[in-house]
Amino acid sequence: MIKTYRILDANVNRAAEGIRVVEDICRFHYEDELLTKKLRNIRHEIRKNLKDIDYQLLKHRDANHDIGKKITNQSKIDKKENLSQIITANFKRALEAVRVIEEIGKTTADMYEIGKEYEAIRYELYYLEKEVLVKSSKKIVPDGIYGITFERFSNGRSNIEVVGEMIKGGIKIIQYREKDKSFKEMFKEAKVLRDMTKEAGVEFIINDHVELALMVEADGVHIGQDDWPLLEVRKLIGDDKIIGVSTHSEKQAREAVKLGADYIGVGPIFDTKTKDYETVGVEYLQFVAQNISIPFVAIGGIKEHNIDQVIKAGAKSVALVTEITQAKDIARKILKLETHISSSSINL
Repeated sequence: MIKTYRILDANVNRAAEGIRVVEDICRFHYEDELLTKKLRNIRHEIRKNLKDIDYQLLKHRDANHDIGKKITNQSKIDKKENLSQIITANFKRALEAVRVIEEIGKTTADMYEIGKEYEAIRYELYYLEKEVLVKSSKKIVPDGIYGITFERFSNGRSNIEVVGEMIKGGIKIIQYREKDKSFKEMFKEAKVLRDMTKEAGVEFIINDHVELALMVEADGVHIGQDDWPLLEVRKLIGDDKIIGVSTHSEKQAREAVKLGADYIGVGPIFDTKTKDYETVGVEYLQFVAQNISIPFVAIGGIKEHNIDQVIKAGAKSVALVTEITQAKDIARKILKLETHISSSSINL
């Protein structure tokens, strides 16, 4: 039984340590309250199920004579290059340890039910691994200009023409926003834009229309405060798609984070003819930059002459709508704005 206690002790610690690493990544890096809570609960459960023999486990611990210590010290397979690799490695560590405890429990007198409890934990960990890895691998809103279509203010050019110029100018994320067309027209146009953006490696977001985003296989959807509820949208599009939410107040920003938005729109910062909401000014933008953990996009009345104020307030991603769609040479305008953003950031 002494050997059994040593095996159980080593693997309880191994499992709990692996989960703790992932838990802290979710807590401090992603600041995801729900995932942190799930991981903490399962870590406590891993230890709690063997609490009746805690003393025996500790009594028979013998780390100094563990032959595996030398093997581990000589190995370099534990080298990691990014968070996803750390998360994967620590989930595998935890899953393998839980499997050992499960098998030992099932084959040890009076421990079969404990073994079954760890079997259930193992399956729960499989699901949690997927949740966390989806979060770690999901695309993040890139810094720089966030492109938005607005055909009515595009000097007679089509959305397809404008997006082509946006891509030529180097924009890495484009939102399809269209208020004046039938759904059938939007579908036909969005299909073309999806193909264009995919070929160029540009993220493609659909404004408002969740069903359209699904139909054209967009990278995500952007919703307003009066659109479909965020949690319901998440059920429809899945965890691997991006959800952006327009916000106009501190309360809305915090609520969007709590409900699982991947990024938020912050604005309108200045007066604009593309939004009906009252301006929020740079004060709200400063609050978001200092207090909100997820990416955000500054939007609303931003032009070349006032973009410095937006960058100084903490914005890294900026949406300039008519400043781009009405430009005579869109690609050239984008390059000029990106240079402006870069120089403003350097001077902070």
